[in-house]
Parts: sequence; structure tokens; C-alpha cells
Amino acid sequence: MNKTRLALLFLAMSFAASSAYAQVINFDDLPSFTRISNGYAGLNWSNFYAIKGTEFNLVGIPFRNGVVSPNNVAFWSGSSVTISSGTAFNLVSGYFTALSWSGETFTATANTGATLTPAIKGSGPTLVSFNWNNVNSVTLTTNGVVGWWGGQFALDNLSVTAVPEPEEYGMMLLGFGMVGYQIKRKQKMAALTAA
Repeated sequence: MNKTRLALLFLAMSFAASSAYAQVINFDDLPSFTRISNGYAGLNWSNFYAIKGTEFNLVGIPFRNGVVSPNNVAFWSGSSVTISSGTAFNLVSGYFTALSWSGETFTATANTGATLTPAIKGSGPTLVSFNWNNVNSVTLTTNGVVGWWGGQFALDNLSVTAVPEPEEYGMMLLGFGMVGYQIKRKQKMAALTAA
């Protein structure tokens, strides 16, 4: 394998290392009607549960309306819940559905101070784009009535990415340097051969 190919392979591996942590959390690998435990998908979950939304109907609460990727959704009922991590992550987006008849909303607040109060439908999932970088926690607080019929939401296909470590940036820069060196070397060799 020549040096140019080796440098390009190294560069590709650098990009792969930095993007390997992107994930869409769909909760489908969890048992139905269980509390989501800390560590699931690399995050901590405060007061979230997983439920098989395609089949479960609790006293008229339409969990099926929140399903994006069959079969499970995460849901919460109450005034606030938190998603957190000991290391920073990027919160990209998620699909949210209001499960109460009153069309409740919530406010998302990151530890960085960023806030968002999206308009959430009850008839089906609403894509909420956060695009928040370098957060350690996000709290979702219900705006309105909290109780059996209020403050209930479903979440599916939560998209998060890990923040690359400084070593990963170093690997990418080294890869770029190696590719640049090889290109310059080839140009120099071509100029010598042509002369």
C-alpha cells in the first residue's frame, strides 16, 4: 500500500472516529412499561419510562400516536424530567407527542441556558430540532396541568451526538497534514520527472 493510500485511509479513520458516536435512540430494545435506567444509550434518565406504544392503550391515552419507529416510545408524566450525562453531548432533535387531551406543551432547558418551548401536537409526532451543542443536561418541564390527564408526553427517535474529544481533533489534523504532505511530495516528484 503506497503512502498516499495509507494517508487517505488514516484520514477516513479520523472522520469515522469523530462521527462514530452519532446515534438515534428509539427505545425499541427496552421491555415495555419499564423505567429507563441510567446508562441507557450512554445517558442518564430521570423519570422516563418505555412502553410499547403500538399496542398499549392506558385508559384512552394514545401512546400509538407518538410512535415513529415501532414499537416503543419513551414517555413521562409529571412536571419535569431530565436527560443528562457526565460528559458533554449534542442534542440534535427528537419526535415529541402530547398524550393528554388538553394539548399540553413543555419547555426544554439546557444547562447552558438555552431554552425552547415547542408547539407539540397530540395527533402525532412533532419533530423538534434543538441543535444544542456541548450540553450536560436537558430538563423538560410541563407547562400546564399536571396530573392523570395532563403533563404526559411521548418521545421517540431522539438524536444525540457525542462531543469529540481533543485527541480526535488531533487525529484529524494529523490525517490532513499527512495528505497535504503526500500531495506536495507527488507534485515535487512530477516536476522533477518533467524537467
